[in-house]
Amino acid sequence: MGKILEIRNLRVSYETEDGTVEALNGIDLDLDEGVTLGIVGETGAGKTTLAKSIMRIIPTPPGHIESGTILYKNKDILGMTSSEIRKVRGEQVSMIFQDPMTSLNPIMIVGDQIAEAIKTHMHVSSAKATKKASEMMELVGIDPVRMSDYPHQFSGGMKQRVVIAMALACNPKVLIADEPTTALDVTIQAQVLEMMNELKKKFNMATILITHDLGIVAQTCEKAAVIYAGEIVEYGTVHEIFKNMRHPYTIGLMNSIPKIGIEENRLNPIDGLMPDPMNLPKGCNFWPRCKLATEKCKHESPAVTHIDGEHFVRCWYS
Repeated sequence: MGKILEIRNLRVSYETEDGTVEALNGIDLDLDEGVTLGIVGETGAGKTTLAKSIMRIIPTPPGHIESGTILYKNKDILGMTSSEIRKVRGEQVSMIFQDPMTSLNPIMIVGDQIAEAIKTHMHVSSAKATKKASEMMELVGIDPVRMSDYPHQFSGGMKQRVVIAMALACNPKVLIADEPTTALDVTIQAQVLEMMNELKKKFNMATILITHDLGIVAQTCEKAAVIYAGEIVEYGTVHEIFKNMRHPYTIGLMNSIPKIGIEENRLNPIDGLMPDPMNLPKGCNFWPRCKLATEKCKHESPAVTHIDGEHFVRCWYS
């Protein structure tokens, strides 16, 4: 099982009227063929920026990829020409966005939207694209007779299924799912995640699942990366991380989840807020919120420490 995606020293910033936002600060990450990698962290940690960087859809301006490489099958996405990236984006690497309504054209029937993606990337006739679109609708559990419906005629869960059908229509090798179940209720959320897992196996896709929910990571992923203030602070297999969490931030995320069968008067949130990306703290980015922080944490950025197997953590006291 080889690496299909390799990210090294990825740095991304945004220029604003108030100053420079340091969104990603030296991301190193690998994705293996057929594996689901969970990217977990709070809002503002840099998860979506990482996804958009892989797709090379960072808005420029104000965004700017300062340095790094993103190798897809040993070819740097960041160095591709416009025509080269168009052949990769959507066809080889596809993305499901957070809100399905922003991904669908409200005045175009869904069947035509799926068929359009197929015609663009697979260069087939309209008849073949429509047939493929019908097959994709059926694959995600929607009756093909609804191909002539508009997005507003679908429920939230069904809209997300349409978006998934569009993303998978060209049989991509890598699927990036950016919080695909955030706007869905728990029952529909479970159905969508189960469907995505089945489709991953069917197409042998590598998947990056972006979420703020460690429970979803434990349920659906083989590997996980915890991101905080634009840095990967812990990485490993799901088994390694959940069996032996080492970074205080990862532990804090886990402790903030309500426990079934345990009576608690209140939840245990992580104190404080994510640091201002225009004014990141010196030393470890997490020290202002960390109960274990010492003077060393306040002045020296921690190195990455190898724990065991594929388990790595960025912390002085791991």
